[in-house]
Amino acid sequence: MQRKIILAALLLPLLTLGCNTFQEMPSYFGYDSYWGMFCGCTQHRTEISPETDEASDSLNKVYARVRNDFANNGEILEELEDSFRAQGFELKKELDAGGNTKRLIAIIDGDLSFPTGSSKLTPKALEIVDKIGQGLAEIPNTVAKVHGHTDTPGSYQGNKILSLKRAESVKQALITRKGIAPERIVEVRGFADDRKIIDTTASEPRNRRTEIWVSFKGE
Repeated sequence: MQRKIILAALLLPLLTLGCNTFQEMPSYFGYDSYWGMFCGCTQHRTEISPETDEASDSLNKVYARVRNDFANNGEILEELEDSFRAQGFELKKELDAGGNTKRLIAIIDGDLSFPTGSSKLTPKALEIVDKIGQGLAEIPNTVAKVHGHTDTPGSYQGNKILSLKRAESVKQALITRKGIAPERIVEVRGFADDRKIIDTTASEPRNRRTEIWVSFKGE
């Protein structure tokens, strides 16, 4: 009984101080404090590298810039937690397990962007590309990939060529209209119908699209 009283007397000051006691715990233990590890009342520490933090912050700034451009232009936006849609356009964030933004994917409606069978961007598509380009211009530590997609009807080889030409048109618009350095467009590809959103061989507008993938430089 006497031992229990002594033990309680020793632990009482620690209980009063709480889980922030002994903060100088080495990070490799993975807890915020020695007392936290002992009592189990603090969560296991999750390390976020400065690089991850910078990448996520940069991509979130691009997202906010593009979103605000649409809103300020009077566009009607449908907003979800990690994406928004406007007429003929969607921008969404891809998050890692820690909730940090690791990539942005901009999806431009192919029917809005190009006349049938053409790789010439419409005026509306140029407006959209300009908004994305402005975000890239303001956050220079980002890079982009441009991917063209078609649906299934027609010649596969013809669709492959057309989807690549459309992706090239978007790349050239980013370079010539917003001054994006060519080396920041790190990939341009045409996929024809190899990456369908809707699994069908019929004519499907959602499969006809151009995507711009934005990531942090070096990722």
